[in-house]
Amino acid sequence: MAASCTEGVRKKAKYLQDDDLEVASPASGVTSSGVEAARQESVLESQDNSSAPLDSSYSDPLLGFPLANNYNFGSETVNLEYSILSNMLASDLEPTVPQSLQQPAILQTPPEQPKTTFTGGDAIATMNSPGNPPAGNQPPPSGGTSDVYASVTRPYDYREGFHYLVKYVKERMEKDDIMRICRALAQFRPSFMAQIMNLSAEDLLFMEKCFQRTLMEFDKLIGFSGTPTVLWRRTGEIALVGKEFSILTQWSRDDLLGKKTYIYELMDNQSAVDYWEKFSLIAFDNSQQSVMTTCTLLSPRGRPVPCAFCFTIKRDIFDVPLAVVGNFLPLFRAL
Repeated sequence: MAASCTEGVRKKAKYLQDDDLEVASPASGVTSSGVEAARQESVLESQDNSSAPLDSSYSDPLLGFPLANNYNFGSETVNLEYSILSNMLASDLEPTVPQSLQQPAILQTPPEQPKTTFTGGDAIATMNSPGNPPAGNQPPPSGGTSDVYASVTRPYDYREGFHYLVKYVKERMEKDDIMRICRALAQFRPSFMAQIMNLSAEDLLFMEKCFQRTLMEFDKLIGFSGTPTVLWRRTGEIALVGKEFSILTQWSRDDLLGKKTYIYELMDNQSAVDYWEKFSLIAFDNSQQSVMTTCTLLSPRGRPVPCAFCFTIKRDIFDVPLAVVGNFLPLFRAL
C-alpha cells in the first residue's frame, strides 16, 4: 500500500507558485511545461477581458438591469458606478467637468462710477485746489478719499493770499494798525519760508492733499456741531462754513464760498489786528495750539456782532500750519 502511494500536485495560490515549480509525478501525465503554458494563457485571457470596453448591451445578472453606455473614464469601476446611478435616476448621466477647471475666469474691471458733488449737508467746503481753478469755489467730490486725492494735481500757491493781505491793510487800516500787522507777519513768515524751502514739489503736493482731506473730515464734524464754525487756510482764506455761522452773521455760504473771502474781511480793524498778532505767537509754537479771545464780526450791512472767539491751528506732518478752525459764540451785552 505504501509502495503504491505517490505524491500528487498540490494546488497553491498563484502568488505562491515559483517559476521553477516542478510537477511531482509522471504518472499524473502533467508536466511542468504544460502547467506553465496554462498559466500564461489564463493571464493573457484576463488582460484581454480587462481591456475590453463595457458593452452597452451587457446585462449584469446580479443587478438585474442592463448597464449604460461606456463613459470613457478609463476605468471599468467608474463606468459601472455611473451606470448604476444612471439607472437609479432613469436618465443618462453625463460626467461634467467643474467650470473652474475648464477655463480660468477673466477678471473684468468694473465700470467707472460717475462722480457726484460733495454737498456735505450742514457745511460746504471750497475747492480752491490747484487742480480746479477757483472760478466760483467748487465743492470737493464725494466719491471718497480717492477722488479727493485725484482732484489735487499741483501744490497750492499761498503767496497770493499774503499779497492780498498787505493790499487789504494798506487800503482799510491806519498806519499804526498796518505796522502792527507787518510786525506780526515778520515774526512767523521767515520761519515759514525756511521750512518750505526744504520741501520738494511732491511734499507740497502732499500738503494740499492733506488739506483737502481735512476739509472732508471737518465737514462731517461741523454738521453734527451746533457751534458757529469756520475753517480757513493759514492766509485767512475761508474754506469751510457751517450753517450756524451764517445764521449768526447773516453771511450766506454762497457769498463766502462763491469767491475768495478772507476771515479778517468779516472782522472790524481792531479784531483783525488782534487776530494776526495772536496767530503769529502760536504759529510755530508746539506748546500751544489754541487761543481764546473776543472779536467783533460784521454783517453784510455792516452791523457789528460781538463774539467770543476761539481759533485752533492744525499742523501737517511737516509742522507747518495747515488750517485754522475758528469757533464763535455771540456776546449779549447787559442793558
